[in-house]
Amino acid sequence: MRSALLAIAIGLVGAAFIHIVIILALPMWTGKDAWTRVQALGEMNRFYSLANEPNITGLYNENPYIRSAVCRFDITDGPVRIIASGDVPIWSVSAYGVSSNETYSMNDRSAIGTGVDIALVTPAQMLQMRRIMPRALERAVLVELSEPQGYVALRAVAPTPSQKPAARAFLANAVCASISIDPA
Repeated sequence: MRSALLAIAIGLVGAAFIHIVIILALPMWTGKDAWTRVQALGEMNRFYSLANEPNITGLYNENPYIRSAVCRFDITDGPVRIIASGDVPIWSVSAYGVSSNETYSMNDRSAIGTGVDIALVTPAQMLQMRRIMPRALERAVLVELSEPQGYVALRAVAPTPSQKPAARAFLANAVCASISIDPA
């Protein structure tokens, strides 16, 4: 009797474990994960503003006071620089890997200065920059990423209707571009 109860308990724990693994892995199998949706927006190294209502991409802002834009990047051949500035009360920027895990985040309260100026680099590129820092990146925040591909989500908060145009302009003027790490 005791061994039968043990076998049943082990079977139930095993079944629960398998169900949890399947539920967590389901987005990767269905193509409905965030990385797949960001890839479907368009070309790399370009910010795409997200709508404030549900749409076919599945990427949208649920909060009417937040405007968002995403940019897909690949730093295999060189760093990518993220630049944004404007008169918005609150902004935040987050970098995510292919598996949609957040790898870096910053907001207006933790930034040096008033805008976004980030360079996403690989460990090898970081070593090269430590030897000779390019002038263009002297004031940028250098973010070393272990995965070469991912995406950046840039958000601006517009708590009043009068601030919505500033939030839209902040996102519309944002830059997500490959850069050279030559010292010139």
